Amino acid sequence: MNKDRTDQTAVSICECRANKLDRHFSNKQVKKYTTNDFIDLAGLITEDDSLKQAMDSCYINSGQTILLQAEGFGEEFISNCTKSIRSNSEKTLDIKRVESFCNCQLNMVKSKKLSDSEMETLNNPNSLLFYEMISNCGDPFSTRKSMENNWTSDMEKDIQGPTSDTIKVLTINGMTYLKVKIGSQVQIWLFDTGASDLLINKDIETILKNENVIQDKNYLGIGEYEMANGMIDTCRRY
Repeated sequence: MNKDRTDQTAVSICECRANKLDRHFSNKQVKKYTTNDFIDLAGLITEDDSLKQAMDSCYINSGQTILLQAEGFGEEFISNCTKSIRSNSEKTLDIKRVESFCNCQLNMVKSKKLSDSEMETLNNPNSLLFYEMISNCGDPFSTRKSMENNWTSDMEKDIQGPTSDTIKVLTINGMTYLKVKIGSQVQIWLFDTGASDLLINKDIETILKNENVIQDKNYLGIGEYEMANGMIDTCRRY
């Protein structure tokens, strides 16, 4: 992990793995993988699937696998990041933009010491971390030459009414976003005045039902919605 003993997470992972190894193999197994007084531990572990899974769990259960990779193997982190982005797009991407994004993401992971669970929220485009990542690092899938993410005084001309009705907005690539709290969740949402309804995913629906924000009596049946790309989607309405 390219860490020293001052890193408590790395030490605890190594201690966990050492405990899994302790007294696990027989002398016969050890001799089989010993050459010139050198024990091939990797070979021993590979032979035992259950032990390998147990040792992998020491690393995974730390909840810091992405941070450890970012801090100890920066080049590998960036390489994995770029491969992941390119494999998730059928478009020809700007490799410099992608590498710049991955470098920025690496620095954010290290500076904010993001956990694995926090990184998982990047799968939700409404999460605060997703917006912060895109706002600071740019959109690796975008074909635009530059990002537009700053409020300008000209935008105030679009606002009419008393200051008490004014809300703060976030802008990126010309799109307007709001920070919204629904139940216990605080997320970033696109402010679309042309949308007929607000669509949420099943995970958010489940949380809102558990918090009693949405109740069975609120459901209005099934509705069909035409997406921006022309696709028709069937949704539960409430």
